[in-house]
Amino acid sequence: SGHPPEALEAPSLNEGQKDISILFVDDYPALLDIGKIYLERQAGITVTTALSGPEGLRLLETGSFDAIVSDYQMPEMNGIEFLKAVRTRSRSLPFIIFTGKGREEVVIEALNCGADHYIQKGGEPRSQYAELGHHVRCAVQQRRSEAALQRKHAILRAILAASPNGIAYVKNRTFQWANDSLADMLGYDRDELKGMHLETLYENQEVYDEIGNRIQQELKGNGKATITTRFRHKNGFAIDTEIHIAPLDTGNLHFGHMILMKEMSGKVAAAKAALGPAGLPHLELTPVIEGSPGGKITYYNDAAIDTLARFGSRGSLEEFFPPDLPEILLRMDEKDVGSISRDVMIGTALFREHITLSPQFRIARISAVLIS
Repeated sequence: SGHPPEALEAPSLNEGQKDISILFVDDYPALLDIGKIYLERQAGITVTTALSGPEGLRLLETGSFDAIVSDYQMPEMNGIEFLKAVRTRSRSLPFIIFTGKGREEVVIEALNCGADHYIQKGGEPRSQYAELGHHVRCAVQQRRSEAALQRKHAILRAILAASPNGIAYVKNRTFQWANDSLADMLGYDRDELKGMHLETLYENQEVYDEIGNRIQQELKGNGKATITTRFRHKNGFAIDTEIHIAPLDTGNLHFGHMILMKEMSGKVAAAKAALGPAGLPHLELTPVIEGSPGGKITYYNDAAIDTLARFGSRGSLEEFFPPDLPEILLRMDEKDVGSISRDVMIGTALFREHITLSPQFRIARISAVLIS
């Protein structure tokens, strides 16, 4: 039994139409005033000015900007030095050098240090600032699209890691990645599955070839395949499964396939009931709990409830959550999907927990293995 976690809404990639805030740095006040006027005539652009690199750095500490436009030749700190200082704070903030110095070595150094573009001053102001605004928009839109794609990837990683269904990425009939649920169904660790050929899971070569041909026929006819097949558990017994297979790219099957797997036979549960944990401890169904980092339970399996009852714990499922989980999340990069392990007493038994975390999307998935 279980309760599925709430659905997550994926952000839109179309984020390039938002207003753009520019930090404009130049040591000539008149040029700053002219640039601010011309740039802000373009829809959706606001400009904050600074007369030096150090002043620009102070503004970056207190404000948020979508892009920086900077002169090269300035006292105290030139444009390249300012760029290097900015890159120690942000590797992705769009930075455009806008200067009258057009020497080739300056251009090369600016681009090597992480500038997105280099524009030489001169010419009619209206067309020049229109060009500058265009390059700023392009750089900002590219960064926003990249950030949105990274957020979608983080959501996908968190969903795949937390899913109670078995999910795997297979290329050339070899496991490239599998989630904990699929590894648990087959009796392997995730690291053991990585690099394993699918043939290993079949009783013999004949069955493997037959199933492979069926899958290929369905993929050619429907673009995806759904079949039932029998896999061999790591312990040697057979488990009946339903698998759903779809290519990552229908136009190029060399990119590999995603597999979703459900166990249909109940063999693992039957073995547990027949022999008990003392007779076959490696088949013990592990407790799995999912929830928010604050400890709100959004999913649990029967084994989690069985564990509390079996080992005499008077607590609740929240016992599986580390009390310092919020602090752990604060130390993680928001865009990462990380994992930690810890040993915890549940009643009279010691368990080792593997906890998968996504701080950005507030998903925590805990699987626990009995130690003693």
